[in-house]
Amino acid sequence: MPATSYLIPAALAALLSLSARAAEAPSDPVRPWLSVNGFGTVGLAHSDDHNADYVFDNLQPNGTGRNRQWTGDVDSRLGVQLTANFTPQLSGVVQVVSEYRWNGSYRPLVSWANLKYAFTPDLSVRVGRIGLASFLMSDSRRVGYSNITARPPIEVYRLLALKESDGVDASYRIHAGDISNTTSILYGKRTVTNTRGVDVHSTAVTGVFDTLEKGPLTLHAAYQERNVDNQNPPRGRFASLGASWDPGEWFVAGEWVRATNFDSKRVKAIREAWYVNGGMRFGALTPYVTMSELRPLTDTGNIPVAQRTYAAGMRWDVARNLDFKLQWDQLHLDANSYGTLQSVVAGTPRGGHVNVVSLLADFLY
Repeated sequence: MPATSYLIPAALAALLSLSARAAEAPSDPVRPWLSVNGFGTVGLAHSDDHNADYVFDNLQPNGTGRNRQWTGDVDSRLGVQLTANFTPQLSGVVQVVSEYRWNGSYRPLVSWANLKYAFTPDLSVRVGRIGLASFLMSDSRRVGYSNITARPPIEVYRLLALKESDGVDASYRIHAGDISNTTSILYGKRTVTNTRGVDVHSTAVTGVFDTLEKGPLTLHAAYQERNVDNQNPPRGRFASLGASWDPGEWFVAGEWVRATNFDSKRVKAIREAWYVNGGMRFGALTPYVTMSELRPLTDTGNIPVAQRTYAAGMRWDVARNLDFKLQWDQLHLDANSYGTLQSVVAGTPRGGHVNVVSLLADFLY
């Protein structure tokens, strides 16, 4: 059995064992031995398209539209995170999330489970199940309260189904005045089950990620490759660039991503996506707008996945750690495409547009 197969159970066992010992030790008010945090979203989404389903994640089998006029499956989830600080250098984290999955259930999934050792305050190594920093909002994509919008733009964030890797990574941070730059490298593997119940095995997952922060400015870049051993094409590349500027009273952000699938002979498919969004803060109210697009750059002979979305919404921070959101999305499907819609009724005309309304409550606990 490959060595990485032992990483998750080993990390979990070590974390739980050491957590029991840590619970007996005197607590540190600045850096507690153990901390438990949680997050969740209760949402409802409605689509005016009765011939196909709107979904957020391409691993969701159904959504709103054809199967249900109103559903909470698109956005609703519940998560809990346990963090243990064993020594000033050694820490561990386990995150478990319950959300609508490929088999139509909300069976909890271990999304993170890793041990971290800090050689210095700026140099660290992790081993176990690690979240991939593929996007600007990778760490918070499941934490609705941390996102201004109802959900990250689907054209960009559903382009890569792989969210975690079972393996190792190393990070190094550099400081220069008020600038902080963190670079990490990662290697591992991961198996993801798609909506047809087929296990897709990604191996030799290799990634380089970089984040630069200076005051209200954040810049992010990522590049990764992986082998996909039971699909054609057998290898994939993914690259992204992102930036956000958030001085407080207003904000603007954008990302660009490109996904390439290829084999040893030639490129099979290239898809590109981007979004820009921005808004203003008026006390507890934050109105915002987003424009996003997904388009193929190669002709694979299949129906292309191409669309543009215009979205507008309002976030209301009604209490500490609690917000309400109302968002309207209008998807404009390319003339020869069903876009990202799923469960399309046979014979449905391609193109057109779809309206989606979402009501959500996000919370931390």
